[in-house]
Amino acid sequence: MSKTTPDFNDPINLQVMWNRLIFIADQADNALGRTAFSPIVRENHDYVTVLMDSRGRALAQCTWSIPVFISSLPAAAQQYFLQKFPADTLEEGDVLATNDPEIGTGHLPDVTMITPIFKNGKVVAYAGSIAHLPDIGGRPLHSEASDIFEEGIRFPILKLHKAGVPNQDVLDIIAASVRMPTEVLGDLESMVAANGVMARELVKFLDEYGLDEVDGLADAIQSRSEAQFRKAIRAWPNGTFGAEVLLDGYGADVKLKVAVIVKDDSIHVDYAGTSDQIADSSINCRTNYRYAHSVYALKCLLDPDTPNNEGCITPITDEAPKGSILNPESWAAGNSRNVIGHVIPSLIFKALEGVVPDKVIGDSGGAPIWATNCVGQHDDGTQYSAVQNYHGGQGGRAEFDGLDTLSFPSNCKVTAIEMFEMAVPVLIERKELMADSGGAGKHRGGLGQRAVLRNLGKSPMRIYLATERVRHPCFGVVGGESGTPGKVLKNGEVHSPKGKAVLETGDRLQVETPGGGGWGQAHERSADLIVQDLVDGLITPEAAKKHYGYTGPAAMAAE
Repeated sequence: MSKTTPDFNDPINLQVMWNRLIFIADQADNALGRTAFSPIVRENHDYVTVLMDSRGRALAQCTWSIPVFISSLPAAAQQYFLQKFPADTLEEGDVLATNDPEIGTGHLPDVTMITPIFKNGKVVAYAGSIAHLPDIGGRPLHSEASDIFEEGIRFPILKLHKAGVPNQDVLDIIAASVRMPTEVLGDLESMVAANGVMARELVKFLDEYGLDEVDGLADAIQSRSEAQFRKAIRAWPNGTFGAEVLLDGYGADVKLKVAVIVKDDSIHVDYAGTSDQIADSSINCRTNYRYAHSVYALKCLLDPDTPNNEGCITPITDEAPKGSILNPESWAAGNSRNVIGHVIPSLIFKALEGVVPDKVIGDSGGAPIWATNCVGQHDDGTQYSAVQNYHGGQGGRAEFDGLDTLSFPSNCKVTAIEMFEMAVPVLIERKELMADSGGAGKHRGGLGQRAVLRNLGKSPMRIYLATERVRHPCFGVVGGESGTPGKVLKNGEVHSPKGKAVLETGDRLQVETPGGGGWGQAHERSADLIVQDLVDGLITPEAAKKHYGYTGPAAMAAE
């Protein structure tokens, strides 16, 4: 009995099918996370799975996503993968992959992988994933490198699997170039498996609905998303809205400058005036990475509820001067590009606080993630390399305080302490919230955290630090105050917040992440919220008096 082709104009049909596609991406997410070898993938969830149509346009993504990945992946597919390997050059079982930063997400540890999905001998869609590998050779992940060639092995778009057979020559080269070949190759195969889940489940989905291709459904989903997004833009006034922010950079300050240009139903983001690229540091941000953060910030403000797909990307363009830190030359180092790129949403929020003050949030101490990449040898001589993330406080919001120690905008988890201590010979001696670290405001910024780790191994441990907001704290919006800056100490002494810290046996490293900026004037904060903060130990009586002018009974009781 023949099946009736579903009506894509029926909102119920469309919603059910749309949800099924998201579920397919979520199934792949589960497969990748449960089979991955390294903590940064398995525990931190530093990966994404995305389903794309036959043109490489984003159709559905996994629910728990890294924002920068979900826009970078379809851009890589359309601009590079499908150009090098058109559909007629592919066969079932092929798996394409690269870690070229210009193509993918801006740094070498992230591998972008795309698998063609066939039905009736024809490519009907693509399954895509990106994951952050635990090591990529070269100098360990950190902020010091003079060019991309110091940062690790780079492989172009190639067939990692050919007609279902692993390309062993390529895998052998990768294994010989990294410190942890078992984990790296295991994570790559987990990505292959995740893409395979999407391929299998999409074909079952098409069979169930009597469809031979997915592009018609993709057009229905993407066009509606685009229309919704453009409608939201039209509610804003036309105009150019600017802001700039200073960051610690690497030695010298870095300036990010933006002009958000709203015209009818489209937005252009211009980063003219931003600092030049840094020649001797790996904090430069490439095009796809920059664009993904531009899109993410505007998506949060304009249409946070519609599931992300190509239609949400189309109305937005951006640009940055060639040779700037947001559009560097191809040879520039960029393994710690998140140190700069994660601040782009805060910069855009600052530019638009006069347009949508109720939608923007204060600058977040989780922008960027504070990362400690621990590298060394176990007592038995085997290598270890593992990254642990430490998040600062989220910026205050129009209706609520910022959340404490939140990864924003990255959306990465942290490795559970027990799992990290299994991977690396350390003891996490302390992990606690820091009172008074959130910026004051009608709604306070979220608190940063203090963490102390001690080297338990017999050999020195090299910890590569990627941090920010030590000299320039997170700013508030709509009159909110700045949070407290971050700090790094080694054995109780102030240590450089970027670069390398060497811990001998028994040495301690202490990281204190920045607090988020506040939202709104501090004098507008309710006494009830101040009292609750005092009771919970989130602010001290001294801070209550200094920032809020509060000297009531709760402050005296807290003393």
